[in-house]
Amino acid sequence: MSEGSELSQTNQERETRMPAYLELASELEARIRSGALPPGSQLPPQRELARERSLNVSTVTRAYRELQNLNLVMGSTRRGTIVTGDGAMPRVDRAASPAGIIDLTVNRPAVDDFQQRLAQSLPDLSSDPRFRQMQEYQPPEGPAWARRAARKWISLNGFDPSEDDIVVTSGAQHALLAVISSLVEPGDTIVCDRLTYYGLIALAQMFRFRIIGIGSDDQGMSAVELDDLCSRERVRAVFTVPSMHNPTVVTMSEARRRELVEVAEKHDLVIIEDDVYGPMLGTRTSALITLAPTRTYHISALSKALAPGLRVGYLTCPPGRALLSAEAVRTTAWMPSPLPLLLATRWLEDGTADAILKAQLAELRARHAIVATILAGHAFSADPRCMFLWLRLPAPWRCEDFAANLRAHGVAVMAATAFACDRQPVEHAVRVNVGCASSRDELATALRIIAATLNDRPRALAGLV
Repeated sequence: MSEGSELSQTNQERETRMPAYLELASELEARIRSGALPPGSQLPPQRELARERSLNVSTVTRAYRELQNLNLVMGSTRRGTIVTGDGAMPRVDRAASPAGIIDLTVNRPAVDDFQQRLAQSLPDLSSDPRFRQMQEYQPPEGPAWARRAARKWISLNGFDPSEDDIVVTSGAQHALLAVISSLVEPGDTIVCDRLTYYGLIALAQMFRFRIIGIGSDDQGMSAVELDDLCSRERVRAVFTVPSMHNPTVVTMSEARRRELVEVAEKHDLVIIEDDVYGPMLGTRTSALITLAPTRTYHISALSKALAPGLRVGYLTCPPGRALLSAEAVRTTAWMPSPLPLLLATRWLEDGTADAILKAQLAELRARHAIVATILAGHAFSADPRCMFLWLRLPAPWRCEDFAANLRAHGVAVMAATAFACDRQPVEHAVRVNVGCASSRDELATALRIIAATLNDRPRALAGLV
């Protein structure tokens, strides 16, 4: 059966809280993310699909526009609406969530202390002696005062680097880009978890390097599989999120970290340690950079613990490598933006950052208590210090179908396939962000819908056969 024929199946009568255009968009999104509609395939013309579905053309137009907002399709004058290759890099624009949808897809802090603190801090910025530098160009690695303050935040990850090894960036993704652009050539191979941070997947498409995913367990990435792979393949680097891994919430054990470092030293691998969740752990195991300081690039940032709008990241490089990464910052942004740097620096100096972090952790503990009550009896991995949980689905649910059915009832979550680095099978699970609900009551409402859907059976949405 052709794609157009599949998309034109008769609508089934059903009750739904979702507007028709969102229902159609959710159906198409699920098929794109599952690979049923691969990159380069063409969606039916809007008038044709509207006629076959007995919908208004405006309904189909709005559905296609929703897919464009998700970066899943693009319009072409010659070919119509085409599926793009960006399904692995979902939008995270919380303000753009459709009306009626409780969006549990965004990795953001659970509290809005940031806004109140920002309003209090802005009037005082002009009195800071460094304020006069705000109109000037800064070194690409960041001004010395920002790198000194960075050590306060990085020390929460369990070590105290030299400021000469720190490069300040515009967030963690910018730091990852700086590492990749200074290390990796087209065709190089980077190893990561089979389920990994989708920012790495996007960079692989941009810089044309190869990703190979390997397995993991409740201790973290498999050092045995990494060793075996490196014995067969030429590998440039290994990328890992060792603290509250995104999306599975696993924190790598001390023993596994040491095993991973042994393999890296054996095969002369660079380690890229994405440690953005590390400051939320409190007492923690050794950062990989402390075990292998000459081969590890360590990434930390303020967005997860404080606010995503504060675009400040900290890249700690092996000794003597900071200037090379700083050149990547110069090429992509010339320098980190001075105004957020000054704000972040003052907050690190006066304790405001620590106060926001404590408020964030307190709210997360309260929200995880709600999770434990409503999802009791279901299989999930969670940590009361983490802003998301990993929900494993009972048979016969598939992750794409569960996410689509859930969205039809007004809740958005991330299917496991959004984090898959290749086409290998992944477990049927979804990431549920407990932090991005606007309130505890909204979170509880969403969790009850999730629990009810888990106890239900998969139901066909319009056109899914």
